[in-house]
Amino acid sequence: MDYTIYPSTIPENQLLRIKEAKELYSRAFDNQVFYTVEVPDELVKFIKHAWQWDKNAMPYYYDLLHWHDLYDENVREDGYISFTEFMKKYRDQLVDDTGKPLVEPVVFKNRDMKSYLWNKFADLKYPKFAYEKGWKFSPCKGNNNGEYLPCTDEQLKESIKYFTYALEGGYHCYEDLTARMLFQQGDHYKNNDFKKINKLTEYRKSLTPEDLKLAIDYTEIMAEHSSIIGILRVTEAYLYGLGREQDLVKAYAWTLLSDYAKQTIIEIGNNLAWDYYQLPPVWQYNKEIQTRLEKILTPEQKQAAQNELAKLKTKIIVWNYNRWENQIDDFHPKP
Repeated sequence: MDYTIYPSTIPENQLLRIKEAKELYSRAFDNQVFYTVEVPDELVKFIKHAWQWDKNAMPYYYDLLHWHDLYDENVREDGYISFTEFMKKYRDQLVDDTGKPLVEPVVFKNRDMKSYLWNKFADLKYPKFAYEKGWKFSPCKGNNNGEYLPCTDEQLKESIKYFTYALEGGYHCYEDLTARMLFQQGDHYKNNDFKKINKLTEYRKSLTPEDLKLAIDYTEIMAEHSSIIGILRVTEAYLYGLGREQDLVKAYAWTLLSDYAKQTIIEIGNNLAWDYYQLPPVWQYNKEIQTRLEKILTPEQKQAAQNELAKLKTKIIVWNYNRWENQIDDFHPKP
């Protein structure tokens, strides 16, 4: 078996983006119901990419081979053809840009190569594979009470490394990344039913001041895209002087921004824009902080916080956090 990782022979500006590869495969092959070829011309295009080591296409070609093994002989709907029939009819179209016939890479002939390649691709910073590998290390599974267990620093370090690669490659995985940077459980919550939230004061003791500041920088990016947890983390940062200089006026302004975001959720009436079932402990904690600050701030400081709030409102870029979180920035994939 050849374990070499080959660069794609397709020009960089013609390589498939992450979501583009998934969409092309979905149009070309039905992997949900009949497991047959739906649009042969699209499958020709897709296989050309997979056979020329387009990394974003390769996972779906493995998927196609799996369904081919299981369902190729099944009865099919009229107008659909099996992968075997497709190869008989369209094999001569699988050529490169010069017209030279393409050959299926040997890595597709041994399914055990799949996990090897995925790990190598992640280490080479291909974002799709780095993102998926980041999930393998944390958070640790909860016990019988649903409480998340502390992760080791080494587990978190590995997860942070791969999520950082994914972030650099266009993923908006700030929430997953900051959870692993900040908390030993590797999650913003203490349990898997989202009843208890970790407080910033419980941050990992091995976290350096530089990485603490970086984590808060990331949560502020989340906040600018209407993340309620992101707003809470910046509130805490100013309240406790963690990752930011302590500033009670700004902390109070951020609690007011959380209230404004809550009202916006109600007005928009679109709970899918936020994970609304996760929010009650955030609202409760925000109110605790706000009540505490109201008792110690002067009227002048409260007015200053209102002025700061007016500025913060203008910094919100979108009001659908989940949609933004699921986006991947456009970039030229690496060969």
